[in-house]
Amino acid sequence: KMVMTTNLFVAKPNTILKEVNYIMERENIHHIPVVDETNECKGIISKSDINLLLDWGTKYDLPESKRKNTFLLTSNVAQDLMTASVISVDPEDSIEKCFQLFKENYFHAIPVIDRRGILVGLITTFDLLMLAYSPQFVLNK
Repeated sequence: KMVMTTNLFVAKPNTILKEVNYIMERENIHHIPVVDETNECKGIISKSDINLLLDWGTKYDLPESKRKNTFLLTSNVAQDLMTASVISVDPEDSIEKCFQLFKENYFHAIPVIDRRGILVGLITTFDLLMLAYSPQFVLNK
């Protein structure tokens, strides 16, 4: 809980992917949890998930790719693309546990969910890097 990000951008299951993508680009973030009306985490969408959905011609800025991407992003919602079986951690879990989960599963964000099942934060590999290179951490080694 001391390292997690708590000021989160989230999506609802019926949020159009165009909006999810817009938030990721505007805020320069790579993961958006998907929550229901009670803030229970239902899944997570990564920027990689969106990039895999987009047409291969996107990198060439082809007009047909732009049309296809507009269609894909406006005709799908968050629950269509999200990873629903999400591994999560408790706010009281250790940094070591988070590190092990990242190492074993090759993902870069873990929802932090309290005992009521409510999303309270997100911990990312970036958060762990920031911790590892913070002055107080380096001095305590």
